[in-house]
Amino acid sequence: MLLLFETAAGFALFKVNKEDKLEKSDDLYKDFETLDSAKKFVKLKAFSKFDNTTEALAAATALVESKLSKGLKKFLKKHAVGDTLAVLDAKLGGLIKEKLEINCVHK
Repeated sequence: MLLLFETAAGFALFKVNKEDKLEKSDDLYKDFETLDSAKKFVKLKAFSKFDNTTEALAAATALVESKLSKGLKKFLKKHAVGDTLAVLDAKLGGLIKEKLEINCVHK
């Protein structure tokens, strides 16, 4: 399983190392509080840096509106096809599944 994480600097995909341990966690905040503890659960698979603030703003606007930006589509096609992707936004997850045929889970 991959986790999609959106930042002001770009998009990141993290590979979940131990899904069962993550699901059984009593305190996710504590599990991700430090870099060393987070490394037990996830590993960075890919990162796509925004080229400029205009691109970052367009990507952020698309995410707020639950839309897929061109950059996110390209990034996911390159790095997430064939895997299950965890996203926070249910509408965005539905779009990813529909348009890119990538299996998504969301809350």
